[in-house]
Amino acid sequence: MIQYLIGMTDFRMSKRTLQSYFSSSSASTPHTNESTSEPKKSRVELSHSDLIGDPGKRKPIDDYQPEIRDQVKRAYALNGPTQPRDIIFPRKWMSGEFRSFQKTWFDEFDWLEYSEYKGAAYCLYCYLFFNSSKPEKFGSSVFAHQGYVNWKKAKDTFNKHNVCKTHVEARQKCEDFMNQRTNVGRKLVQVGKEEEKRYEIRLTTSLDVARFLIMQGDAFRGHDESSTSLNKGTFREMVDWYKDKVEIVKTAYEKGYKNCQMLSPYVQKDLTKACAEEVMSVIMDEIRGRKFLVLIDESRDVSIKEQMAVILRFVNDEGKVMERFLGLQHVESCTAIALKEALVRMLSSRKLSISVLRGQGYDGASNMRDIADFFNYVPLIVNTVGASCMRKDVLLAKHHDMLLEKIENGEIMTGRGLNQESGLARPGDTRRGSHLKTLLPILVMWEAIIDVLEIVKKDSVKPACTRGALGLIGKMESFDFVFIMHLMIELLGMTDILSRALQRKDQDIVEAMHLITDVKDSLQDIRENGWEPLLKKVKTFCEKNEIEVPDMDEEINIRGTSRRRKQKVTNMHYYHVEIFLVAIDAILTELNHRFSEISSELLVCMACFNPRNSFSNFNVDKLMRLAEIYAEDFDIGELALLPNHLKSFVNRARRTQEFLGCSELGKVAEIMVKTTMNTSYQLVYRLIELTLILPMATASVERIFSAMSFIKTDLRSKMGDEWFNDLMICYNEKEIFRKIENEKIKKRFEEMKNRRMLMPKKLMIASSDE
Repeated sequence: MIQYLIGMTDFRMSKRTLQSYFSSSSASTPHTNESTSEPKKSRVELSHSDLIGDPGKRKPIDDYQPEIRDQVKRAYALNGPTQPRDIIFPRKWMSGEFRSFQKTWFDEFDWLEYSEYKGAAYCLYCYLFFNSSKPEKFGSSVFAHQGYVNWKKAKDTFNKHNVCKTHVEARQKCEDFMNQRTNVGRKLVQVGKEEEKRYEIRLTTSLDVARFLIMQGDAFRGHDESSTSLNKGTFREMVDWYKDKVEIVKTAYEKGYKNCQMLSPYVQKDLTKACAEEVMSVIMDEIRGRKFLVLIDESRDVSIKEQMAVILRFVNDEGKVMERFLGLQHVESCTAIALKEALVRMLSSRKLSISVLRGQGYDGASNMRDIADFFNYVPLIVNTVGASCMRKDVLLAKHHDMLLEKIENGEIMTGRGLNQESGLARPGDTRRGSHLKTLLPILVMWEAIIDVLEIVKKDSVKPACTRGALGLIGKMESFDFVFIMHLMIELLGMTDILSRALQRKDQDIVEAMHLITDVKDSLQDIRENGWEPLLKKVKTFCEKNEIEVPDMDEEINIRGTSRRRKQKVTNMHYYHVEIFLVAIDAILTELNHRFSEISSELLVCMACFNPRNSFSNFNVDKLMRLAEIYAEDFDIGELALLPNHLKSFVNRARRTQEFLGCSELGKVAEIMVKTTMNTSYQLVYRLIELTLILPMATASVERIFSAMSFIKTDLRSKMGDEWFNDLMICYNEKEIFRKIENEKIKKRFEEMKNRRMLMPKKLMIASSDE
C-alpha cells in the first residue's frame, strides 16, 4: 500500500518538498547566487469549458494539468454519462435489415455514453480510470470499430462489458474516488463528530453569506483582509457579524480547526461554483429533451475582454416560453467562426446536442465612418457637461432661463407636461433607444450646453480641460455635427417603436411584422422625399445658432483622401449621398438582412397562429409551409396528417371558452396545455412550440450585458473568467437560485474536490441560524 501511494505521488511535488527541506536545513550556509527564489506559479484552475460533453471529442485525462486531473474526474463523474436521447441515431444496413443504436440501452447501462461526432458508444468509468492516456485502445472506445458500431452485437457486447474485469475495476475505482470517507488519508487523520458538526456550521455560514452577496451582485474581497484590518471585505465582515449574532456560529469558529475556517478566496470561489452548477443543473433538467434556440451577442467587459453571452429559449411543460442564461464565454475575436466555435464548446460542455438546436439569434451593429465619429463625440459632451454637480446645476439653470425667454417671445407653447426639467443621459452600449434619449436633450438644451462648455473652458485650471472644452464647442458648432444630429434623431425616431417592441420579453410576432413593414416604408419614404425638408431644418437651426452653413455647390476633397489626389465632390454630394443616403441604406440593409425573404416568409407563416379575432389569420397552407421549413421535426407521414389536425384544431379552438379574448401567440400554447389539447393535437402543438422559440431580437442578451457591467466593475476588473461566469449565472437566474436548498449546494461543494474535512454522515442541522 505504501509503495502504491508513493507511486501515485506527483514527482514534481516530491522534488519541491526535497528542495524546501534542503534549503531550510542549510539556511545558514552562504549562497553565491543573488537570489535562489523561484517566481510564484499561477494557480491552475479548472474551467467548465475544459469539459467536453461528446465522448468522441474528449482528450485523455493525462493530457490535463496534474493539478486539476482529480477535479476533471470529479466533474465528469458528477455530470454523468452523455446520453443524448432526442437525436436520430444513424441507421446502417446489417444482415438484411436496418439497425441503429437504441436509446433504451441508456436505461439498462448507466455507464453507457454515445458520441454523435463518431457515432460510437463509450464507457464513462473506463475513460476516467482505465489507462486514460490511451483511450483509443481501452475503455473510451471499446465499442467503436473504424468509426461505426457493430449494432447487431452491441447489446451482447454491453452485457459482456458490464461484467468485464477492467470495467468492474474502473467502476469500483470511481465509486471509491467519489467517496472521500474511504480515502486513505481520511483514515490516518481521525476527525471527531463534534468537529464535523462545527465544520458544517462554518460551511453553512460561509454559504449563507456567499448567497447573499451573489444575489446582490456585491464584491466578496477586501483590500486588506488581515485580522487587524478595520475593513476585511464584505464576505469576512459579514461572517464576523454573523458570529456576533449567533453564539453557535461563534463557537464553531473559535473551537474549530484553524486551518479549515472556510474563509479563503478559494472556498469563496468553490461555493460560487457549486451554486452556479446547481442552477445549471435545474436549467438542464428544464431543457433536456426539448427543441431550443440560442440567442448570442458579444460585448467587452470593463477589462476590455470580449465576452460572448448565450441564452437558451424554449417552451416548458406549461407551454410558456422560457429564456435561460447559459453563461459567458471569453472569445479572442468576434468573427463568425470564433463565435461558432465558442458556442459549440459551450453547448458541448453542457451536453446539449446541436441536432436539437432550431436556430440562433445574433445581434450585431454596423457603423458608418462619419456617423461613428459623431457618436464618439456625443459621450464626451455629456461627460464634460455632467462631470460635477455644479455643472449640472448650471446647465439646468441656463436651460430654465432660456425656456422663460422663449416663452416670453412666444417661440414655445406652455401647457401641462410641456417643457419639463430634464438632464443629459449617457448613451449605453447595449440599449438601442439610449442614443435617441441622449440626442434629444442635446437638441433641446443646445444653448445651455454651449454656455456650460464655455464656462468649463474659462474656469479650467488644467490646459487639457481647456483644450477639451474648446474642441467640443468647435465640434458642436460645425455643420457636420448639426446635420448628423438631426439626421440620426429622424432615423432613430422612426425605429424607436420597433426597437422598444423588440426589447420586450413578451414579443408579439404579428405586431413586430407590422412594425418592420412600417419602418421599411418610412425609411424608403424619407430616402426619396426627406432630403429637402431635413436640409431646410438643419439650415434653420444653424442660422438661429449662428453656425456657418457651407455652400452646397462648392467642391471639396473627398473625405479620407489626400489633397494630392485631387478627387473632389460637391458639399451637396457629400451630405446627400455619403451621409444621408448611406445612413438610410445601412439601416435598410440591416433590416433586410435580419428579416430576409426566407425569414419574412417564416414570420408570415407563424403569424397564422395569431389567436386575435378567433384566429382570423389562420391559414392551413401557410402553416403547412411552416412545417416544411422545419422538415427535421415532421416526417412524411406526419406532414400528411397535419392539414386535418390543423383544421380540427382551429374549429375546436374557436369553440373553446379559454381562447375567447386571447390576443397573444404565447398564450396559445399555455391554453392548450391547460385544456390538455396539447395531447389531442400533438402535431399542432409541436408546430406552435417551434414558432414560439423563434425570437424577433436579442434584447434578453442586452439585459445580460447590463448585469455584466454591474458585477464586473473597475474595482473588480481582475476577476477571472470562470468566477465571473459563475456569478453571472446565479445573478441572472435569481428565481432558480433562491429555490435551491443549501444541502444540495453543500453536497456538490464537497464532491467537487478532495476536502480536508467532511460534514457528518447524518446531517444534524439544516442552516446555521437554527
